[in-house]
Amino acid sequence: MLPAHAVRRYRDSPRASAPPKARQAIENASNPRETVATASRPKSVQGDEEPTDSELAVHLAGGTSRHHRQLSQPFGENEDWLDLPPQAWRSAGWPATWCNRMAPWRQREALTRERRLARSKGIRLLGSRGRSYPQWLRDIPDLPLALCVRGRWPPPEEALSIVGARAATPTGRQMARACGQAAARSGVAVVSGLARGVDRCALEGTLDTGGWPLGVLGCGIDVVYPPENTAVQEAVARCGTLISEFPLGARPTRYNFPRRNRIIAALCRQLLVVEAGRKSGALITARYALELGREVWVVPGAVDSPQSIGSNELLYDGAQPVIDPARLPEMLGIFSHGPRESVETEPLLVTLGRRALTPDEIAEELQLSAHKVRSRLIALELEGRITCSAGGRYLKI
Repeated sequence: MLPAHAVRRYRDSPRASAPPKARQAIENASNPRETVATASRPKSVQGDEEPTDSELAVHLAGGTSRHHRQLSQPFGENEDWLDLPPQAWRSAGWPATWCNRMAPWRQREALTRERRLARSKGIRLLGSRGRSYPQWLRDIPDLPLALCVRGRWPPPEEALSIVGARAATPTGRQMARACGQAAARSGVAVVSGLARGVDRCALEGTLDTGGWPLGVLGCGIDVVYPPENTAVQEAVARCGTLISEFPLGARPTRYNFPRRNRIIAALCRQLLVVEAGRKSGALITARYALELGREVWVVPGAVDSPQSIGSNELLYDGAQPVIDPARLPEMLGIFSHGPRESVETEPLLVTLGRRALTPDEIAEELQLSAHKVRSRLIALELEGRITCSAGGRYLKI
């Protein structure tokens, strides 16, 4: 794989004309019965942040920046190759599999419909060349070609990723939640994968404390997986950010999660592993983090626990141990104990907005227990951030 600077250098290099192989492919495709007329074909108008038509087409076909680079290389920087028939692509040396995968997305109208569908669902499409594309992701040699985003954007630059076992022990779940809370109090975003176990508990702890959760999905951003994550996934989108590099409607497959894991590793300065078995996907994420130059931290586990074999081996290899979540602010180099944007990121305050709501109404909107909501309302009232009216409705100050 090419290093990130080489990818950027290649991407930005000017190409005045198509290479000979592409010119020959275009000539071979000149038969009017096979060539698609382009004069009347509408080309989508994108903002500076959105992917180009060719980038979006490769994204929808399941590709990354590497695939786009390889497919477009024979034709130079001119995006008219998207309008050529598959025969021209095959003549240019494309594999048959990619000719088939790209065929449904030759029509510009199909790409326009996809953009409209994303907008109708409140989803932002970000191209890898856009100004607000996360700088950290540019460290990935095979970076995502396009991102689907829901929620607040851009996220904080300072972030801690927390990953671990799906079948976490009660201690592991408790530590994940406590670490998410501690990181949120420090003002950094908490990145995780929204899987069962450690991932979910870390994001729930972040939400409980009014921090900025950043969930990275291994499926389409409009798909809920696992199914029981509906409430937490919506809460993350409302109070923080959801990200996916997969097309809308994409179902989760086992091949998706390693791709998702490299994004989790890239979006942070430090990666914290809370329980990982010998074959845990969290170890893949830790390997990506080390390759990208991120620090890897580990919560030590019982030596006889199957859920901690892999994470304890990371400690043996030199990872930094985390034995007390209360020390996370110090380890992160942050000594303030309040979120830097607490007024904006606190879920209850975001829900209240300018409205006056009862605790039950807030609990219904956030899909949290009434007991948890009332406890948090009392704390916010003592902090002077909300007030309770005579009718039992809460207002943001």
